[in-house]
Amino acid sequence: MKNMPREGSGRPRTTLDLLWGTGDGGTRGPRPTLSPEKIVQAAVEVADADGLGALSMQKVADRLGFTTMSLYRHVPGKEPLIELMIDRAVGTPPELSAHPDWRTMVEAWIEALWNRYQQHPWMLHVQAGPPLGPNQLSWLESLLTALADTGLTDDERFVISLYLNGATLGIARLVSDAEQVTADRGVPAEQLSTDYSEAMGRLIDSDRFPVLTSLVRSGALNAPASATGRAAPDYEFGLRRLMDGVEAYVAERT
Repeated sequence: MKNMPREGSGRPRTTLDLLWGTGDGGTRGPRPTLSPEKIVQAAVEVADADGLGALSMQKVADRLGFTTMSLYRHVPGKEPLIELMIDRAVGTPPELSAHPDWRTMVEAWIEALWNRYQQHPWMLHVQAGPPLGPNQLSWLESLLTALADTGLTDDERFVISLYLNGATLGIARLVSDAEQVTADRGVPAEQLSTDYSEAMGRLIDSDRFPVLTSLVRSGALNAPASATGRAAPDYEFGLRRLMDGVEAYVAERT
């Protein structure tokens, strides 16, 4: 993990130090007008407005009214900055204690994560490793806690949490990508979905693709429009069927 320049007389602060507020971040003299927190917030605002591809240390510096080099005194570079941005943007998980059972808790958790991705779609396209920051780990803790009453073992709960998180992320990414295509082409999402289905109907061979042909003819490939007017798959249906499987699996063992 990259080290950053020293602040004051302490050791260099790493990305983990910045995520968790550890290490020697003290400085001598007047309190600095620039801080890692301000830099991360400005970077999130840039990514929210223009996408992750537009993010640069220069743009963040311009937004804050500082030089690029001044940012490196607090954050070691763009890659660590993105790790800090993810933890800031994902925020804290929802409060689940008021929900009556593990399924409604998990559904509330998924809905909250889905909404967070809609607020910060650039998060969907970050090549991230395992969660490191306190907010990211709080989301994992929250989901594992929701699964505590399922009867699954610790290993099984962890695996199911990976599938639930991965499915939510994957479908949200598909929706985001589709929206980007519609924006680039200037075509409504629902129309793009219809055009795709019609194209598949013309191109695929029923002998080679019998199941896909059946789906095209039934209209299953036409993604329904969501409440926001976006054509999106019913992510809730698939995730609920996964939870059905968890219930059936546990029932077989008892």
